[in-house]
Amino acid sequence: MKGVMYENVGKISILDNIPKPSIKPDEVLIKVKYCGICGSDVESFKRAGMYAPKTIIGHEFSGEIIEVGNDVKKLGIGNRVIVNPILPCYNCYWCNRNQENMCKDSPKGLGTLTHGAMVEYINVKAERALLLPDSISLEEGAAIEPLAVGIYSVEESGIRMGENAAVYGAGTIGLMTIQALKVAGANIFVLEPVESKHQLTLDLGADSVFIPKHWKKIKKLTNRIGPDHVFDCVGIAETLTSAINLIRKGGQITLVGMDPEAVLKSFYALAIFNISLRGIYGYTQDTFRTAINLLEKNKVDVKPMITKVIKLSEVPAMFETLSKPHDEIKVLVEFD
Repeated sequence: MKGVMYENVGKISILDNIPKPSIKPDEVLIKVKYCGICGSDVESFKRAGMYAPKTIIGHEFSGEIIEVGNDVKKLGIGNRVIVNPILPCYNCYWCNRNQENMCKDSPKGLGTLTHGAMVEYINVKAERALLLPDSISLEEGAAIEPLAVGIYSVEESGIRMGENAAVYGAGTIGLMTIQALKVAGANIFVLEPVESKHQLTLDLGADSVFIPKHWKKIKKLTNRIGPDHVFDCVGIAETLTSAINLIRKGGQITLVGMDPEAVLKSFYALAIFNISLRGIYGYTQDTFRTAINLLEKNKVDVKPMITKVIKLSEVPAMFETLSKPHDEIKVLVEFD
């Protein structure tokens, strides 16, 4: 079968001789229909990241079950599913507290340190798979994983209805975070350098959007106090420094995106202004269920983020495109 392998920095290969997997009693075999290209996929392509070389990539995907293990009771052949790609140990302190994203084995997951889903067929533990309601398309299903990231970041921030939030970046994760903030009842200000994305941020729930150098306008719109929360969905040194200057005293910065080379230069400012810096990684199984529920009830919309659907043969060229300035948001790879 065919799939996409991350060979090493700067090299993505299409393989056509990958063995079709067999399943264990507690697993299901999924025919992959759509798999998204994630920003972390591209970052590892551009420079060394968390990905292990010689790994089949892909962790944002949807598909159809074509085989079930003997111990699987709640899923059947023909079910349309998505998959939580985090691979917990199920036995550690965090797993026992429904915090599998903090598992002792973290950040082990499909498509990063183990083979993933940008391949024709994949076997996964049945409990990692979630049924996709009929009202949600398989294309939308492949975008639920980044939606879960945005929802989890908002849930963990503790933001309250009516509070002011600023979001740095209107890429996939930023746009998902904006929608989750809208559901939470926040007032939302966005900083995004690509002006062609500004209208989409407004359509999806932002109250105002500015290019980053105009961040002081948000200060004025919040009575010169600054927002209560900042969600940095970029995570480079410049956005972190700007976030510290923007947020109100006593506010909280939630670090959603993370550039491996980012350097936080001013811990002093965090201290003297009583600013909290909160890291976010992944999501839980419950977050996935929330994402499916919100999508099913039309509280959020992932369709506008899907800007292109490509064939497997187009993947290497698309990685070259995405590693440079571009207008794409979420690119899906379609499997026949």
